[in-house]
Amino acid sequence: MQEWLQADNVRLIGITGTGGYGKSSLVAKIFATAQSFEKQVWATFSQNYPFAVWGRWLLEKLGKATPEKEADLLTAVCNNLRTGRYLLVLDNLETLLEANGEWHDKTYYDFLLRWLSSHTETVILVTSREQPQLPPNTLNYCRWLPLKGLSTDAGVALLEDLDIQGADAEIREFVKRADGHPLLIKLVAGVLHADEGDVVDISALRQNIFEILGLHRYDSEASIGKILDASIARLTPKLQQLLFNLSVYRPAFNATAAAALLPEQEVTQADLRGLAKRSLLQENKLESGWVFEFQPLILAYLKQQAGDLTEVHERAIAYYQSIATESWHTIEDITPQLEIFYHLCELKQYRQANNILYFCHNFLDLRGYYTTIIELSSRLEKEWQPSNQDENSEFAYVLTSLGNAYQFLGQYQIAIDYHHQSLAIFLEIGDRKGEAISLNNLGNAYNFLGQYQIAIDYHHQSLAIKLEIGDRTREGGSLCNLGNAYRSLGQYQQAIDYYQQALIVLGETGQREFRANSLAGLGNAYNSLGQYQIAIDYSQQSLAIFIEISARRSETASLNDFGKAYNSLGQYQKAIDYHQQSLAISLEIGDRKGEATSLNNLGNAYRSLGQYQQAIDYYQQALIVLRETNHHDFRANSLTGLGSTYYSLGQYQQAIDYYQQSLAISLEIGDRKGEAASLNNLGCAYQSLGQYQKAINFYQQSLAIKREIGDRNGEAASLTNLGCAYQSLGQYQKAIDYHQQSLAIEREIGDRKGEAISLGNLGNTYICLREYQQVIDCYQQLLTIQREMGDRNGEAKSLQNLAQLYHLTGRIKEGYAAGIQATQIQQELELPIEAWAIPKWQKSIAKFALRGKLQLGLCFLAGLFAFPFALVFIVSVMLWRVGKSQLLRR
Repeated sequence: MQEWLQADNVRLIGITGTGGYGKSSLVAKIFATAQSFEKQVWATFSQNYPFAVWGRWLLEKLGKATPEKEADLLTAVCNNLRTGRYLLVLDNLETLLEANGEWHDKTYYDFLLRWLSSHTETVILVTSREQPQLPPNTLNYCRWLPLKGLSTDAGVALLEDLDIQGADAEIREFVKRADGHPLLIKLVAGVLHADEGDVVDISALRQNIFEILGLHRYDSEASIGKILDASIARLTPKLQQLLFNLSVYRPAFNATAAAALLPEQEVTQADLRGLAKRSLLQENKLESGWVFEFQPLILAYLKQQAGDLTEVHERAIAYYQSIATESWHTIEDITPQLEIFYHLCELKQYRQANNILYFCHNFLDLRGYYTTIIELSSRLEKEWQPSNQDENSEFAYVLTSLGNAYQFLGQYQIAIDYHHQSLAIFLEIGDRKGEAISLNNLGNAYNFLGQYQIAIDYHHQSLAIKLEIGDRTREGGSLCNLGNAYRSLGQYQQAIDYYQQALIVLGETGQREFRANSLAGLGNAYNSLGQYQIAIDYSQQSLAIFIEISARRSETASLNDFGKAYNSLGQYQKAIDYHQQSLAISLEIGDRKGEATSLNNLGNAYRSLGQYQQAIDYYQQALIVLRETNHHDFRANSLTGLGSTYYSLGQYQQAIDYYQQSLAISLEIGDRKGEAASLNNLGCAYQSLGQYQKAINFYQQSLAIKREIGDRNGEAASLTNLGCAYQSLGQYQKAIDYHQQSLAIEREIGDRKGEAISLGNLGNTYICLREYQQVIDCYQQLLTIQREMGDRNGEAKSLQNLAQLYHLTGRIKEGYAAGIQATQIQQELELPIEAWAIPKWQKSIAKFALRGKLQLGLCFLAGLFAFPFALVFIVSVMLWRVGKSQLLRR
């Protein structure tokens, strides 16, 4: 098998054999020792999972994006398995087959067929009781190993380990009769120990055992069933009942857990170890003590033979309730609650199971365990048949939970489908409150998709119902969501109006968390407008509330808002400090999504500082987290950040690769705003490569989407980029027209930051036309806005540009003053030289001078030497300008 794993043409290795032969144990050995694989994934088919469920699970394990449409899942699984060298185990594959060998879900057959027909380095390991039927042309890529049982010598050695002694000939005869079946040999040894004691001679084996082995010589599972019957018959009534009762447990259990299922009798660890000695249980010693579990074949037999276990499930529930705690940090901490959920579902008490899920939901949601929420909620969705209006309402909330979980995973279309299903139920039973919640959730999903007008329509419908039924608390939530939608559209003043209305309503209801959310929304809106100090004030108010009410996840969001505001102000170190605080809290509470957001923001801050390698490291860390949690939309942000960093490094082709990956995700999840942003970024990269027409095509596509979705802020950005592209082509008047259109939109929506960018671009275009007074006018307006916004870094850059223009136009004194102011600001901000608004050659000289005293002295001497020439040049320029003006007067 090790040789097969390394062979170039082997894509599937299968082990077949009936239950108990050790197929899974053999594969586990291979799995544990394999070293040449990037990643290893083990899938056990304990039930007949549809390919749609298994495929999404596999992509999540591989850290790959999951497609929205189920029809695309097969292709996605095959393509992603080809991206690296993986080891994939499919354990108990027979579960997916019908009695006649046909597949329950034919997609698995299509998967294997497509897989075996492709070139790949990934290897699939299969265990199955029977070999699935595959086309003859694929067999060259498969290797099958049928397990026939232990050799006679190996069987003799196993019996010796099990303390079975006797004449060599008798022992060998027994191994042959048992066909070398390891589980069968262990069970017979257990029967002997039950009859004879600790050390047993094989001669004590009774004739009826040989009759069983002879009767079922070629059906080991039938033999196992008969031997199990014999073995269980030799147990005391207490141990018989205990064994059947223990079959309700899913995870491994200890003596305390076992005793809880047979409270009328005393159950000890010795009892369990005795069952293990008979091979009816498997035992394992951990630091905490002995734990026990069943071999799958024995467990299946016990479940088949057991009678009504209702009372036992109830005892299991009582046991897990007794060990449950309310202090949760990891998924293992809520194992008791998850097992209670399982046993309630086994008892078909779905309403009570739903109550358990509701109790755990906030914890699972906070820590990003969305796939667990989906797994639990999906069982309720499939099995629960509500019998009255109250249950129908609760069932609709299960669908709502599924929708929200898929939404957090970035699978918005699936989320929308579930929200529509819940809405239909709420409409049918006349639950107006639930109807409003579903409409609100639909609005949020469409907002994430960048379909803002649809989102606004749903939020307005939700708001109307809340006003009608007098639900003031959720009324404030709808107003806040409307603010979010209008902010996404770049209509910041309208967003602010809705946030302010939400604050009034929430002030009356005393809902502090919703109030803090509205304050945070106001902070984000003012940040987008470039009014950073106002943004910081609102963020401080929201942060104070979140800290007071211990809303830790929201606290991290507020800290990130602070960081973004200070990043916009050019106070990068302060921004980094806030993002680090946010990251620390996210790590503490296990908020994976918040962790990735903070890592992304740290990447942005270090990119602004010009520390590109550190920025790349943070973006890569964010990507790892997002692949683990399957947040597709946030992955697109990280990829965009990486693209922008490589763009800043001048590595435009690498930037394009990352932008295209981001675009692919946006297209896959239907994120129109993200799609437009990626097209814009691709345009910038191609423009830097000098491919101006290609850049213009990308900008035009981006502009069309932004106009379609009503994104005014984004529309202005695309117009700005078109202006820059036409400037690069030397079509300066066309460039000015685009910049003026952009400037008009930004002034209309109150986007001071965007207005500043457009003024800077207009100034740059006028430089090309040598209309220096126009340039100075633009830069002076830009400087005024930057001072109003408190953008100190931008102010320094504008002063540096004005200094050069003043020198160019002969206004030497003003130029000198502007240059001094720029340098003072840069020193106050303690910016690294890379972030200074000076030409690259000046940065190189400054870096050289900072190396040491010798280098500083050389720069000083060079300056002394160059000074007379510079002075002559300045005087010559002044004399030329005076002479020119005299000639013009004549």
